Amino acid sequence: MKFFNNFIKILLLLSITNLYAHKLDKVSLQLQWKHQFEFAGFYAAKEKGFFKNVGLDVEFLEYDSAKSISQEVLEGRAEYGLSYSSIVAEYLEGKPLVLVANFFKQSPLVLIAQDNIESPKELKGKKIMGVSDSIDNITLLLMLDKFGLKTKDIINIPASFKIDEFINKKIDAMSAFTTNELYYLNKKGIKYTIFDPVVYGAKYYDVNLFTSKIEILQNPQRVQRFKEASIRGWEYALKHKEEIVEIILQKYNTQNKSKEALLFEAKQIEQLMLSNIYKVGSIDKDRVKIIADSFMQAGFVKKIKNRDIEAFIFDSSAFSISFSQKEKEYLEKKKEITMCVDPNWMPFEALVNGEYKGLNSEFLKLFQKELPIPIKVIKTDSWSESIKLAKEKKCDVLSLFMQTKEREKYFNFPTPYLDVPPVIVTKTDKASVIDIHTIGKEKIAVVKDYALVDIIKKKYKNLEVVEVKNTQDGLRKVEDGEVFGFAGSSVAIEYNFQHGEYSSFKISAHFDEKLSFGFGVREDDIYLYNILQKLVQKLSEEDKHDILKKYFTIKYEQKFDYFLFYQLFATMFIIAIIFFYRSRKIKKLNEALQEKMEAELKKSSDKDKMLFHQNKLSAMGEMLENIAHQWRQPLSQINSSVLLIDDILHEKNFRNIDVEERLLEIESLTKYLSNTINDFKDFFAHNKKRNNFLLREMIEKSIYIVKGSLKENNIEVSVEIEQDYRYYGYESELQQVVLVLLNNAKEALVNRSIKTPIINIYIELEDEFYIIKICDNAGGITKNIREKIFEPYFTTKHKSKGTGLGLYMSKKIIEESMDGELNVNNQNKGVCFEIKLKVVDE
Repeated sequence: MKFFNNFIKILLLLSITNLYAHKLDKVSLQLQWKHQFEFAGFYAAKEKGFFKNVGLDVEFLEYDSAKSISQEVLEGRAEYGLSYSSIVAEYLEGKPLVLVANFFKQSPLVLIAQDNIESPKELKGKKIMGVSDSIDNITLLLMLDKFGLKTKDIINIPASFKIDEFINKKIDAMSAFTTNELYYLNKKGIKYTIFDPVVYGAKYYDVNLFTSKIEILQNPQRVQRFKEASIRGWEYALKHKEEIVEIILQKYNTQNKSKEALLFEAKQIEQLMLSNIYKVGSIDKDRVKIIADSFMQAGFVKKIKNRDIEAFIFDSSAFSISFSQKEKEYLEKKKEITMCVDPNWMPFEALVNGEYKGLNSEFLKLFQKELPIPIKVIKTDSWSESIKLAKEKKCDVLSLFMQTKEREKYFNFPTPYLDVPPVIVTKTDKASVIDIHTIGKEKIAVVKDYALVDIIKKKYKNLEVVEVKNTQDGLRKVEDGEVFGFAGSSVAIEYNFQHGEYSSFKISAHFDEKLSFGFGVREDDIYLYNILQKLVQKLSEEDKHDILKKYFTIKYEQKFDYFLFYQLFATMFIIAIIFFYRSRKIKKLNEALQEKMEAELKKSSDKDKMLFHQNKLSAMGEMLENIAHQWRQPLSQINSSVLLIDDILHEKNFRNIDVEERLLEIESLTKYLSNTINDFKDFFAHNKKRNNFLLREMIEKSIYIVKGSLKENNIEVSVEIEQDYRYYGYESELQQVVLVLLNNAKEALVNRSIKTPIINIYIELEDEFYIIKICDNAGGITKNIREKIFEPYFTTKHKSKGTGLGLYMSKKIIEESMDGELNVNNQNKGVCFEIKLKVVDE
């Protein structure tokens, strides 16, 4: 009998253990090709634990030409798939598919031709490998169509994706991927001509993550988890290319690619993802509609059954929360969820007379509504004590807990729901800094056991961390001179500024990182992890906005039009005041610097030599440093105002593509302004690094920065680039020059009231030199102006609109940093600036 009782106890113990086991959902991802860096983000999500952290065990299925990718998903052999833009056409024809995320904003598919072929129109009657009437070739077909060519006009050779026939000149051209075949051609020194459909307007998505409607209906939270983990994987892969390449070589290298080939592919893919412009994984509905229209117009869709593009794109907010049967059983047995918090961290959270207060308490109320059991806050005296209790499993959850590698040993981390920027605050007598690495060997106070402690110790080794009990303790140490500054959340610091005696303090530096806060869950409790993950996913942007409003005193009117007008007016008025105040400071600074530089320049009649003499470089560097200090805070406040405007519009369900584009443009411009000083400082540096980049993409980025003012003045920009030329040099400096030339052309066209203003940009290859021409039709310039146009301080503008340093600095950058030439001449009905750069091997 005793044996029997013990046996029953063992069975009960095993069943309880099984209940709390880390059971993961097994799902499959059907790839659109063989293993390579093209799928690096998904490998990273698996190998770095991002899939596991959201309760997923993912298997990768390699491409099989005998199988249809979409059918593998629709028939349940894979839950998720990756495909080309052809997935849009399949949806239009009636297949119950849903687009979850997009990763490549441009397709890597191009045509490469023998180097004696200079234009796609010369391909008529030629042997071309891999160009059929298949929908997967639509980008190539549309490009050929622009030159009057159909597939019947060429000799189509079935695709093998082997370059030997091209090298041996058995074929005239072939379809290829910029991520793959170009590496092998370059390595063998084979000359070729690239015809990129993107240059001719054929812009299609690639590496599209999709699933079936059945998966969406049955497992909406799982789809969201898969999407979020995939995005995190790609963000990691782009930052750690070499690490992921090593993982591919060890585990996924079925094609036997070399490390060098995979790294080449990684660099190409980063350019295709355009992650500096678009959020990783984002989908532009208007772009998808354009793709759909092009498929229908080209006749690739035989019978249109689905026209609703909105229904084709996954929207996680449309699904309500639902717990699995095991999760419900878990909650029923659990009775309550215990949570440890930071007892003294307002406005985020605090224990006030035993009551949980602060911003996070509002989030907790929302989460509590979805739970059948209470969340109980455990009283502690410090954040360190809260972490200690959580490690001892005396509380189930930590609130507002940031993920770090060390913490992953003890906790699992659902998706964060609150992001805040960290800053360093000092006394006002300390100099502001642009780069925290330049502070020097200084003591910085940080609250003990905050994630920021690990960030500073690992990345900012110049700083000595002094751990303190809480924010007030850290600020007191700054005030008493025990430490140089205090590092923490900008929101918490600002709260203490408003409620404490810290009038002699200022924010002196901003970190590059963001602090992302969410739940930290005991690592042995996967059910609670999954439950909290669902609660966070259910959290809407409206919910977040409502909570933030309570703590940041944004008042709202009832009538939409008046509200929007007054709120926007108030925001712009605040910005104007900020700039008025800053401009007065900058004006005084500039006057002092102007006097200093003029005094120096009077010592020599040769201004060029004197300006670029070493001590003048030092003066220029000092000026740039001071201006940068003045710019940082207003630029940060402009970005904050943009976020506020975006919140207001979102609150009122106001959707307008033009407004959204302008807001994105403001963000891009402020980022550009923030980087400008650093770029010019780099010009004076001796340790600058060259990089390999596409001239076409550099031009596109430059146009994007000024597109708002060009559009406002109805200025057309025409870009003609024969090939995808790659240049090895200083990309940021070259972009600065292009921006100067674009702005000069714009001002000339506007000032002269040209009826049909146009800027033409050409890039050509002539005798081992890249020639970049930026021309306008503003009527040209006289000979006496041409002779002086590159002199320092020469300008035809009013002194309030220009200093004359733009073209002067541009010429110095091209000729001294890049060993090239910058010239100007009149052509046709306008002026043409010509940049001449020698082709340089990496």
